[in-house]
Amino acid sequence: MSPTWKPDDSVAEGRTGLRTIRAALKKHRVNVTKRVITSRDPGMEQVLWELRREGLPPGFRSWRLPIPVENSPSFPFMTVAEPGAIVPEHSHQKDLLRVIISGSIITNGIELKSGDWMYVPAGVTYGYMAGLNPGAISFHIYW
Repeated sequence: MSPTWKPDDSVAEGRTGLRTIRAALKKHRVNVTKRVITSRDPGMEQVLWELRREGLPPGFRSWRLPIPVENSPSFPFMTVAEPGAIVPEHSHQKDLLRVIISGSIITNGIELKSGDWMYVPAGVTYGYMAGLNPGAISFHIYW
């Protein structure tokens, strides 16, 4: 992975992101209108596959959560990182909040564990490494 890797932030853009979510839900016949939706709903695994994020550093898998909030500039993601996987330093066009669900990540010499979080303002450079055992699962949202 190049040290000049840049994320494709187009996956977190307004109407384009919302259209992609709606198309995946429709394709797999998942109705989200006026009801509680969960990761265990029939067809949701296929929807998540459609909403996976491409072009990530080795050892990372990430997907947009299929939450079609009208007129919202924010998009939530889940990311799974293999032990020791590294995201090179980069920045985003939007603010980012990341919450560690399990495992840990190391950023700026600080180990963040389950329940910890980090806020990264738009344009600020950062990077991180997943913990060595067992890696990390995190939730993050751009706005």
